[in-house]
Amino acid sequence: MTRRPDVAVIGGGVIGLAVAWRCAQRGLDVHVFHDEIPGTASAVAPGMLAPVSEADFPDPALLAFAHEARRAWPAFAAELAAASGIDLGYATDGLLLVAHSAEDRARLAGMYAFREGYDVPCESLDADGLRAREPLLAPECRGGGFATEDHHVDAQRVRTALRAAGRALGVRYVDRRVRSLDEVCAGSVLVAAGAWSPELHEWPVTPVRGQVVLLRDPSKGPGLRHGIRGVVRGEPVYLAGRDGHETVVAATLDHAGFDVRPSARATESLLRKAVALVPALAGHEVAATRVGLRPDTPDHLPVMGPVPGRSGAYVCTGHYRHGFLLAPVAADLMTALMLGGTDGIPAAFAPQRFRSTKESTSR
Repeated sequence: MTRRPDVAVIGGGVIGLAVAWRCAQRGLDVHVFHDEIPGTASAVAPGMLAPVSEADFPDPALLAFAHEARRAWPAFAAELAAASGIDLGYATDGLLLVAHSAEDRARLAGMYAFREGYDVPCESLDADGLRAREPLLAPECRGGGFATEDHHVDAQRVRTALRAAGRALGVRYVDRRVRSLDEVCAGSVLVAAGAWSPELHEWPVTPVRGQVVLLRDPSKGPGLRHGIRGVVRGEPVYLAGRDGHETVVAATLDHAGFDVRPSARATESLLRKAVALVPALAGHEVAATRVGLRPDTPDHLPVMGPVPGRSGAYVCTGHYRHGFLLAPVAADLMTALMLGGTDGIPAAFAPQRFRSTKESTSR
């Protein structure tokens, strides 16, 4: 008979794995229940840690939380790399904001106007300044900025490292999909199942499909020096070098339920924008095309805290596009809440703000 753990985590994404690791560091017996369902967001995340250049932080509480998380990442990455022996591909060399046309430059400026006073300002760059930092950019690029506080990480290495660090401390990983809280018996149960969290309780969390294309350079030429958040004909795109000769291209948003089939239209759109910014990518191979389902909520804020009416049950979901960025602080706060009753979670993220899925979606 399977022993009753101190903590059961339902979900093996970056936040669930980080909480499991933190709990195991406290000497607790931890089980992680996870079935790698196609569309798991953490499995295809591009690894942006970008509170300055990311435009969709709709609430000051989330923006402050994002900056706190980014400041926590250097120590978190160093600790995790030492615990796992895995290089996380953590890059601290900033992120470029790139406008392809004059109209795109105006749009780029408008996207960040509301952030005045909240962020460390971006360094403004003209076209020559951009290409001095990133020689592979197209001559047509009109300018933009440089966000020194924005970093990126190899998301899949982080997941692998979290599992390894947890396993070294005795975390047990159970390859099983949990569809009801009644299926799990533990001292504390954490729901961190991303877009599938509503199967376990009535939170209004919905999937937002995001497509990622991985390009590989067969000539093994020079790669990107920086991550790039670009705007091409008014549409965003994100580029990041990986493993020397690979480039991750991301940024599609699509409300298609739980459909995880890659879209030819989305692939074409990503490649068109990527090549417009970095023409050398036209000669690269498409190594993979993947889809992830980001967990979103009606107010685009996370759901974090005790499950109402369910003693010993907790939830940490709804992080939308920001799961990797927010993971270090979210894990620390959830661990403190579950183990010691210390609630430092922003009130705006409380599960109680949603009375039920039906009521929330009808307002």
